[in-house]
Amino acid sequence: MKRLTGIAVATGLALMGVTGPAVAGGVVPAEGTFAVTIDFGTLTLAPVGANCALEVEGIVKFAGTLEGIARARTRALLLAPCDQIAVTPPGTFKDVFSSAMEFTGTANGEPALGDITYRGITEVGGDIDATMQLSSGMKGVLKVQAIVAVGGTYTGFVKTE
Repeated sequence: MKRLTGIAVATGLALMGVTGPAVAGGVVPAEGTFAVTIDFGTLTLAPVGANCALEVEGIVKFAGTLEGIARARTRALLLAPCDQIAVTPPGTFKDVFSSAMEFTGTANGEPALGDITYRGITEVGGDIDATMQLSSGMKGVLKVQAIVAVGGTYTGFVKTE
């Protein structure tokens, strides 16, 4: 198990562009929480066969290793017709989503700006198992456990450029 964990960490660091001595100098373990505020006024729904494509904007507030705010645009394919999506709360149906975020704040206490791509699957009931990939000013991979339209926790590694 330790070998697999080591391989996973090494792979994550390699994806961040970190090798050799740089690991000791700039990559730090990351953990914290985030809260989501959805702007339902920006919500659009479009039929895709028997399913529904959703697009919405919002704000994500990070605490912990990442401290700051990210503006987010989320796109999701929900496994239900749009007329049902329009009258039920988030998490009623399973979906696959991707959010593009622009982060402003700090990473491990250092000023940081960057992009975050948040991708995952929302299960019926609203549980999310996902990852966040940090780029453009920060690098990192974060494992996320969350509730749709609420927020959750993150753990992983981050490096500021």
